[in-house]
Amino acid sequence: MPVLYLSSPVFFINKMDLPSFKLQNLTIMNHLSNSLVLLLLSACFQHLTAQELSFCNWSNDKKGAVVLTFDDWLEGHEKLVVPELLKRRLPATFFITAQNTKWRKESFPTMRMAFKNGSEIANHTLTHPDLTSIPFAMAKKEIAETRQLILDSIPGAKSLTFAYPMGTKNQAIIDYLKKEHIAARAVTFANEVNIKYNFATEQNDYYKIKTVRIWKAVPSRKLGGWLKYTEKGGGLLTFMIHSIYNDSIQPGWDGMPFKYFNGMLDSIQNHQPHLWVTTLEKAVQYHTEKRLTKIETLYSDTNEIQFVLHSPLSDEKYFQPLTLKIASKRKGVKKVLLNQETVDFTFKEGEIKLQINPLIKSQKIQFIY
Repeated sequence: MPVLYLSSPVFFINKMDLPSFKLQNLTIMNHLSNSLVLLLLSACFQHLTAQELSFCNWSNDKKGAVVLTFDDWLEGHEKLVVPELLKRRLPATFFITAQNTKWRKESFPTMRMAFKNGSEIANHTLTHPDLTSIPFAMAKKEIAETRQLILDSIPGAKSLTFAYPMGTKNQAIIDYLKKEHIAARAVTFANEVNIKYNFATEQNDYYKIKTVRIWKAVPSRKLGGWLKYTEKGGGLLTFMIHSIYNDSIQPGWDGMPFKYFNGMLDSIQNHQPHLWVTTLEKAVQYHTEKRLTKIETLYSDTNEIQFVLHSPLSDEKYFQPLTLKIASKRKGVKKVLLNQETVDFTFKEGEIKLQINPLIKSQKIQFIY
């Protein structure tokens, strides 16, 4: 029989299978009150099971995250980039400048198609002004009306991220963005030093996301270096791309030939086994949810785990599934039920991994052998 030795303030558990112990199987070696014993047992159990559950840093335990961002919604985005991304099944974030969409009737249908296939349609203002050099009321209008245009034109879009025109910003702009947006991409250059997992340790950091500016032809060696930095540092790498052109589409700002763009996509896809290629919205949602969501384990044995998620985040802005990692010696698991529903899972190197919905506070995992 397992024995609990109590000696203030330290106590030990001898020969006990912690994940499956029950109170009635314990012999209490002291004359302490029942309430104190229960309190000590509860604290001990929670401490020793807390390490069993954790979230992977990125979805599906990828080493880092990569986001292709396209600024302004230019002709090449519509006619070259979207079709190529669809063919490759790659997502991206398109920051639209509203004035660039109104004169092309096909703009919104193409955006809807891109969104339906996993890309993000996001905010880059109405007219691309320097937001810090115009009256604050005008700056707010530039931001709010573009966001509303996206919501009205792209069913299902949330328009949760933003890109600063010309990279200009101040704290008043950032504070205004926080009301409806979860992040903003700047133009500050990202490099080996700052492509790290701790790129954001507080809310303000998500509104100063650094990026790699892409133009003309990018040597594959240089591109590969950025991707390796991301794998090594575990961070978020965003690429800022403007014009993509070919023989029928004229080059614009930071023009990049379509054939070189395809080479860039080839390199990124070669790193997909280790990097999560996603949208800025999903990457920031995941990073923020993982950083702020706490797991409280209520019960754990070889057949079942019950736990509660504690998060201060708004359900309207943060709804990206998280990859839960279960450090476990459970072997021979044939099926996993999450909240009574069968879910996909992986088992490797003593860890079970599965996707969970962060909006469900109380959760139960059952293991079928």
